[in-house]
Amino acid sequence: MRCALVYNPASGRNRSDRDAVINRIADALRSQRHKVDVQISPAPGAMTAIVRNIAADLDVVFACGGDGTVHEVLQALVREQPEKVAALGIVPLGTGNALARHLRLPLDPLKAALLLANGKTCTVPVGRVSRANSDRYFIVMAGCGPDGALVHNLLSSHKSRIGRLAYYIHAARMFVAHRFPVFEVEWASSPDGRVQRRRAVSVMAVRIRNLGGVFSGLAHPQAIIHGQSLCVSIVGPPAWLTLPLWFLSGWLRATRFNPFVQYVESTRFRCLSLGNSPVFAQVDGEFLGTLPFEVSFMPDALRLLTP
Repeated sequence: MRCALVYNPASGRNRSDRDAVINRIADALRSQRHKVDVQISPAPGAMTAIVRNIAADLDVVFACGGDGTVHEVLQALVREQPEKVAALGIVPLGTGNALARHLRLPLDPLKAALLLANGKTCTVPVGRVSRANSDRYFIVMAGCGPDGALVHNLLSSHKSRIGRLAYYIHAARMFVAHRFPVFEVEWASSPDGRVQRRRAVSVMAVRIRNLGGVFSGLAHPQAIIHGQSLCVSIVGPPAWLTLPLWFLSGWLRATRFNPFVQYVESTRFRCLSLGNSPVFAQVDGEFLGTLPFEVSFMPDALRLLTP
């Protein structure tokens, strides 16, 4: 196997021993007669360009980091045409590691890498977010409303130092002090394609069933990474009532009884602002900007290495 370990030594937690961990993984893979290249990203956002330059000559690109690292590497490996490109492997070195947990990978990075080195490659769909003449791909989730506002607030925080606790602190503050604007969501229902519209304060499309932590019960209950449509959760207004109830019913695993949450399956939806207040959006936990945006489904777009 020809592979590369791609990482940013300045991101995430436990930075001091990041180089040593990567070197141990590289040595272990080489001991199994794999050809291994180590690529260091000099800055956030540079990883995508690095992977684009090397992916054609590789069998696997290992994203060594958290969900943000996976997201950066993903941008270079998605293909809209059926051409063969390197598969995505995940070495969990982040805080959330949502996709790694979904794939039931060991959270020990060395164990995960060795397990995947003897794993299998499958082709999975991804989501595509189109906004302002640019596209971003996602494999975990994309949304707007509270999750977008949370990621926007975290831009100036010390998220990398305090990890998941940062999300909880900012989420609690937002529910107390933030006003969430109402916006419009329009989607084509699967499988009949009938266009529907409604007002919402939160829209979230997910590709995995468990987002982890206090967010674990908020995903669409039918979401799976091999699913052939976007699983979308829509929360209607008023936000002061429906958002706390959404979280409460999620914690109690009782969202099916919550009348303010609508679950739909679609291959395309879009969200539009209704006023002057900005509605923030995120993709795979990375800040995207403000509405409008459109999300579409891309079948068989990514080769993924699984145990």
